[in-house]
Amino acid sequence: MKFKILIIGVIKNGDSLLMRKKFTGSGPYTETWYSFGAEFVPNGNNIFENYIKEYVSLDISFVRSLSWESEIKKDLDGELKQFIYLNTEFKYEAGGIVLPQGLEKVEWISLKDLSSLDIVPPSAKLFKKLKYL
Repeated sequence: MKFKILIIGVIKNGDSLLMRKKFTGSGPYTETWYSFGAEFVPNGNNIFENYIKEYVSLDISFVRSLSWESEIKKDLDGELKQFIYLNTEFKYEAGGIVLPQGLEKVEWISLKDLSSLDIVPPSAKLFKKLKYL
């Protein structure tokens, strides 16, 4: 079985998290809100920070490693793969959000409002572990 390693970033700005919302009907989950992730590239430097800068025009900095998780699911190409999530925390430094194509929303969500969102299972599991949900 093939595998894919993703760096999952919990991006904080005070008591808020940066979240993205995909359009209803987008796979692989039926839930629509999720945290940001970037595929790990061996020998890559600042992979996640560069991805966020390019994708939504924000500058962030690494705070700490949190944990890791794993699940088996179909990838966007339809192939069954094992996903390994390297959960990390980042903090907002500067910039204004630019909405990228393919997403309905990108917003700062207050920690107290997270429970009202329809969050994808991997993000919900991480937020429960962090006691945000």
